[in-house]
Amino acid sequence: MQRTVTILVAALGLLVQVADASPLDWSQLKPLPDEHGFAGAFGGISNDALIVAGGANFPNKYPWEGGSKRWHDSIYILETPEGDWSKSEQTLPRPLAYGVSVTLPARNSTLFIGGNDSEASYTTTYEVTYRGGELAFKELPPLPMAVAMGCGALVDDSVYIAGGTPDGTVALKTFYRLDLSAEKLAWETLAWPADAPARILSVAGVSAGKFYLFGGTDLGSDKWDKRTYLNDAYAFNPSTDTWKRLADLPKQMNAGPSPAIATGQSHLILVGGASRAFVDGQRTLRPDTNGQGHEHPGFPRGLYAYHTITDTWAEIGTVSEGSWAPVTTSTLQWHGRTIIPTGEIKPGVRSPQILASKIASAKRDFGLINWIVIAAYLGGMVLIGYWFSKRNKSTDDYFRGGQRIPSWVAGLSIFATMLSAITFMAIPARAYATDITWYIGQVPILLVVPIVIVFYLPHFRRLDITSAYEFLEQRFNLATRLFASLSFILFHIGRVAIVLYLPAIALAQVSSIDVITCIVIIGILCVIYTVMGGIEAVVWTDAIQAIVLIGGAILCLALVFLKVDGGIGAVWQTSVADAKLFSNLTSDFNIKDGTTSFIILFVAFFFNALVPYTSGQDVVQRYVTTPTEKDAARSLKTTMWMSIFGSLIFFGLGIALYAFYKASPGALDPAMLKTDAILPFFILQQLPVGIAGLIIAAIFAAAQSTVSSSLNSVATAYVTDFHARVFRPGNPDHKNLVVARIVVVLLGLVGITVACIMAKSEIESAFKTFNSLIGLTAGSLGGLFALGIFNKRANGSGAFLGALIGFGIVVCLHISEAPVTGLLYACIGFFVCLISGSILSLLFKNETPHHP
Repeated sequence: MQRTVTILVAALGLLVQVADASPLDWSQLKPLPDEHGFAGAFGGISNDALIVAGGANFPNKYPWEGGSKRWHDSIYILETPEGDWSKSEQTLPRPLAYGVSVTLPARNSTLFIGGNDSEASYTTTYEVTYRGGELAFKELPPLPMAVAMGCGALVDDSVYIAGGTPDGTVALKTFYRLDLSAEKLAWETLAWPADAPARILSVAGVSAGKFYLFGGTDLGSDKWDKRTYLNDAYAFNPSTDTWKRLADLPKQMNAGPSPAIATGQSHLILVGGASRAFVDGQRTLRPDTNGQGHEHPGFPRGLYAYHTITDTWAEIGTVSEGSWAPVTTSTLQWHGRTIIPTGEIKPGVRSPQILASKIASAKRDFGLINWIVIAAYLGGMVLIGYWFSKRNKSTDDYFRGGQRIPSWVAGLSIFATMLSAITFMAIPARAYATDITWYIGQVPILLVVPIVIVFYLPHFRRLDITSAYEFLEQRFNLATRLFASLSFILFHIGRVAIVLYLPAIALAQVSSIDVITCIVIIGILCVIYTVMGGIEAVVWTDAIQAIVLIGGAILCLALVFLKVDGGIGAVWQTSVADAKLFSNLTSDFNIKDGTTSFIILFVAFFFNALVPYTSGQDVVQRYVTTPTEKDAARSLKTTMWMSIFGSLIFFGLGIALYAFYKASPGALDPAMLKTDAILPFFILQQLPVGIAGLIIAAIFAAAQSTVSSSLNSVATAYVTDFHARVFRPGNPDHKNLVVARIVVVLLGLVGITVACIMAKSEIESAFKTFNSLIGLTAGSLGGLFALGIFNKRANGSGAFLGALIGFGIVVCLHISEAPVTGLLYACIGFFVCLISGSILSLLFKNETPHHP
C-alpha cells in the first residue's frame, strides 16, 4: 500500500529530490610572508589579531633533493583580514613545530602547547597575548609528559590534549585536561577511550560541550609502511568523564586541520587529510619533467560532515579549485570565518596560503504558490475577525463572547493557546535531538483537568467573573488582585515579542523568508482580527488554527514516512535501535537536571500545567465564554485529549525526522544554526510546493493563536482590573470597549516593534532574561489561587506576602544558579506561596477572610 501511494504521489510530481548540503565558501587572505610556508605551525587569536608562529619546512632543498628539515621560531601577526602581515621582532622561546594551539577567547590569548624541534619534544605550555604591538609569553604548568603531533581543543573552561608522540617512534594513549577555572592550574590525566589504539595527528572537535577525537595514525614503527591509518571516532563527555565510540569516518583521516570546523549546533566538518590508500598510491617524490616539483597531486581536498545527533557522515564537497588542502595545521575562528593558516600541501612541500571559509546555507526560495497558500490562510483569519466584529456591542461580547462559544471550540482554543509556534517546532526538535522522554510531561494533564473541573471551575463560573483576578480581590483584597494581574500583563507583553520573534528566526534560517517580513505579517494580521472580533474571533480562529496545527503535523508525519525507505517500520526500528523512545528515562530524583527523571518530569509538568489552567487569564477567560459550567468542563476535556494525542503526533514527528536524516545525512544543511529549525528546514527542503506552504501556515497559526490570546487577555486584564476598577471606575461600558481595542493595538505594535529590534540587534538575550524573570511569578500566582480555594482561613495580608515570598525565592534560585532545574520553578513557587501564605495568615488572625 505504501509503495503504491509513493508511486502515485511521485507520478503527480509532488515529491522533490533530497537536497545536498551546501559546501563551504572558500577564499584566501594575503599569504604568509615566507616563500615556503610552514608545517606544524602554531596558530591563534589574541585581542582580535591572528598569530602564526614557529613550524618546520625545507628552506633550501626538498627532501627528494636531499634537503634537511628546519624548525623555526619566527612569529607573524595579521591585525585585520584585509591587512598585511607583519613579522614580529619577538620570537618563540625556542624553534618549535607540531604542537597544539588553543585560542582562549575569554582571556584574549592563545595557548601554544608541547611540540618538538630536531632534537626533542617538549612539555611546555605558553599562554601568548598580543596587545599594543607586543607579544607577552606566560608559562603555564607543563604537560605530564612531552607531546608532539597531538590534537586539542577548548571545551567550556577546559583545554583537552589527546594522543601524540614523545619522540616520533611511538604513539601515545594520553588524554590531558587543563581546567582554566581552577584556583591552581594543573594538567589532569584522564582515561583513554577503551580499546582505542594510540595515535598521532588526529583531528579534535568540539560540539555541544563535548570533545571529539577523529582518526589519526598509530606508529607501528618509524617506517611509513608500518603505520596504521585510522578512521575511528570518539566523543568525550566532560559531565561524566566518559567516552563513546562513534560511527567510523568514511575514510582514513590523518593530519587534517584541527580542530574540525563546527557549524550550527550539530555539525563538525573535517577537511582533507591523508589515508593509507592515498599514501600508497601517491608516495613518489621524484621531480617532474620540468624539475619544478614532484609527481604528487597534493593532499585530498574532500570535506566530510559529521552530524552529532544522527551519528552519520556525509561528503559535502571539496576545498575550492585554486586552493590546496593543507595538513599538519590548525583551524581558527576569526571575523566570522574559519582560517586555515599555511600547512603542508604535498609531502615535504609547504605553502604560505591562508585559507578562509564561510559556511553557505542552501536556502530554498519560498515560491509564489506557497505564498498564495499562506495569503489564503491569513486572509481567512481576517475575514473571521470581520465577521465577529458585527457582534461586539459591549465589553461582555468583547471579553467573554457573550458566553456563546460552543464547548468544542473553547477546548480547541485552549489547546491552541497553550501550544505556541515555538512548541510546535520545539517538540519535534527535542525528540529529534534526544528522545521522546519528555512525552511523560503530557501525562499530568489527565490529573490537572479533573482537579480544575472539580475545584476551580465552579468558583470562576459562580462568581461570573471576566478577569480571573477578580476572584483574588473578592477572596483576599485589591492589592493581591492588582499584583497578580500586573504580573500576568507584564509577562504577556514580553511573550508577544518572543512568540513573534522565535518562529520568524527559525523560518528565516532555512528559507528566503525575511525575518522582519515574517514578524510583521504574523503580528499585523493578528492584531487586525483580534481588535475587530474580540474574544469570539480569537477563540474561533484558535479552533481553526488548532485543526491546522494537528492537520499539518499529521500531513508532515505521513510525508516523512513516505520518504523513509521502509516507512513506519523502518522509523520504528531506527527509534528502538538508537534509543529514541523512553530508553533514557530514569527513576532518579535529580533536582539539578531532571530532564530524564520520571519523577521530576511528572511533578514539574503537573505544576507547569496546573498553574496556567488555574491562574492564567488567557486560559481562565475561556472558561466563562461557554453557555454553562458543563460546557466549560467539556471544553477542558477536549483540551485534555487533544494534548495527549496531539503531543504524541509531534513527538512522533521528531523521531521520524531523525530516522529520515539518519538514512539521508547528505540532506542536512551544516549551516542550520539551531536544531529547533529542523522541522521548517525539512518542510521547505523536502516537501512539495503548496504542501510546504500549508504546513508553514500551521507554524503561522501556532504563533497567531498564542499572540491573539495574549492580546485579548491582556486587554481584558487591564480594562477589568485597572482601568475600570482603579483609574476610571464607573466609566461607560462603550468607552471601556474602546480602551480595550486601543490596548490590543498598542500591545500588538509594541510586540512587533520589539520583535523586529531583536531581529536586528543584540537585545534578544536581555529581553529573554526580562521575560523569564517576569514569568517566575507564575508559580506564586498558582499558589495564590490554591490558597484562596483550599485554605478557608487564609486572609489578604498573608496571601499577598506569601505571593511575594514565593516570587522572591524563585528569583533567587534563578539568579544564583542554584542546583535546581528550572522545570521545578512553578512547583517551588506554588508551594512556597501556599505554605508561607497559610502561616502568615495566622499572624494576621484579626483580619477577617473573605469567602465570596
